[in-house]
Amino acid sequence: GPLMTTTGLIEEDRVAEALRKREIILDCTATIACSGGYDAVKMRAVADSAGIAVGTLYRFFPSKPHVLLAVLAREFERIGAERDWTATAETSQIRLAQLNTRLCQEWRARPALTEAVTRAFVFADDSASAEVDRAAGVIEHLIGLAIAGGEPNPRHHRLAALVSDIWLANLIAWARHG
Repeated sequence: GPLMTTTGLIEEDRVAEALRKREIILDCTATIACSGGYDAVKMRAVADSAGIAVGTLYRFFPSKPHVLLAVLAREFERIGAERDWTATAETSQIRLAQLNTRLCQEWRARPALTEAVTRAFVFADDSASAEVDRAAGVIEHLIGLAIAGGEPNPRHHRLAALVSDIWLANLIAWARHG
């Protein structure tokens, strides 16, 4: 009846509001990290910048690595959405090189943000393993698409996992040494 519909709409509004708040938190975190790197990202500063209570922030993200890893996953998703990485070139090698170039451009353009999200990736403890897996999963899928030139099969996934591990290791080395 009408009551169910209203309840459904209220629930939809609540979900939409939570997603909107989450995006604002990630925007504010990225802005702070862009200017000051990992050390500048303090939960109180993020909450103040987002216009929310610190307790609300902790309900979304229990720690600094959690929120920075969510920023990392979102950056990978944004790059993934920029173009169809399965169709940028004829061969998987060229597609992979193009994706790598694009990712490296992004990291070099905002070195403090790169340092922040990479340190979060390295420092994340077991409580943030879902966020680590999610960020790694997004980049791995992106690499899989570039290798496959379409929907990746199990072999493409295995190759993508290997390339992704190497790529993340290089990113960590770059962030450590500048």
